[in-house]
Parts: sequence; structure tokens; C-alpha cells
Amino acid sequence: MPRTITTAAPERLTAVLARILGTDWKLPTVPEWPAVFTSEASDRDLTCYPDWKNGRLVFELSPAGAASNDFGRRLFAKYSPDLTGYDTIHEWLADGDLAAVADALAVILERLVEQPLPERVALADPMQTERELLAEQARELAANTSHFAAGLISSQPVADDAQRISILARELAHTATRVDELRGHKNPRR
Repeated sequence: MPRTITTAAPERLTAVLARILGTDWKLPTVPEWPAVFTSEASDRDLTCYPDWKNGRLVFELSPAGAASNDFGRRLFAKYSPDLTGYDTIHEWLADGDLAAVADALAVILERLVEQPLPERVALADPMQTERELLAEQARELAANTSHFAAGLISSQPVADDAQRISILARELAHTATRVDELRGHKNPRR
């Protein structure tokens, strides 16, 4: 009689993964998906869950207790088993020979847990970013205006310079409007 997915599959796979990971990793306390192993020594969680739609296993390494929306600090690995003889990964997890794939899983997990986790990236302040862009655009506009004025004085062709100044001025106006909006000023032109 085939075992049910909800009870047998997580227990079977976590037993194989526990042998691979060794004693540094604490087993999940409840046999359910996703299965989360924790390493206190490295302060990391290793989460495993089946991707039912694509018929593969997904392994996710993250800082221990990471927030669910902290995707920037996670690493992922995937394993697609040979489902020959099984209609779905459900059946493979419940009744397949998981010991036969232990070596392949060991390689994947070893490579995954050896990698350093990405550092937390500070989110940029939108006001500061826009002000820096505005200052850069103003410098570029000033440089192009000086070049235009020099061309006028020396009787050089200036139509291309005037067109470039026009484009820069529109970009500058757009960025200035965004800065004003971030500062809380209403823009009467909109």
C-alpha cells in the first residue's frame, strides 16, 4: 500500500538529508513541507521542499530565522530526480529509492552550504538618489551650455548642441519634479 505524501515523504527525505548533513544540522521537529534544518554553528537554515509543478526538489540556504521577505540573503539549489516509473514527484518521494540519489544530493548540498551568504544590502534613500541624479544632470547641462556658448562666440555650428541642451533640460525638469514630490511639495504642472 503506498504511503501518503503528507506523512511519509517528508520523513523519508529528511532522513536521507540528515545522514548527508551530519550532526551539525538539527532535524526538523515536524515532518512536513517545507523541511527546515538548522545549523547553530553556522547560524543558517537549510530549507527543502518539493516543486510539485516542475517535479524537482528545491534547497534554500538562508541566515537562521531570516524574515520571509529577505530574499537577497538566500541561496538556492535544485535537484530534478529521474521520475521514470512514477507519475509525479509525490509518488517518487513516497515510494522511490531515495538512498540511490544520496550521492547526488550530497554534492548539491555540500556546494550549497559551503558558499557564503550574500551580505545585506542597505536600501538606497530615494531622496538622496534623486538629488544625486539631479546634481549630475545639472553639471552635464552646465557643461553643454558652456560648449554651446563657446560655439556661438566662435561661429561654430550649434544646432546639435542646442538639441542636446533641450533634451538635458527636459530630463533635469523631470528629476527636479521628482525631488520636489519626495520633499512633499505639490507640482502645479501635473
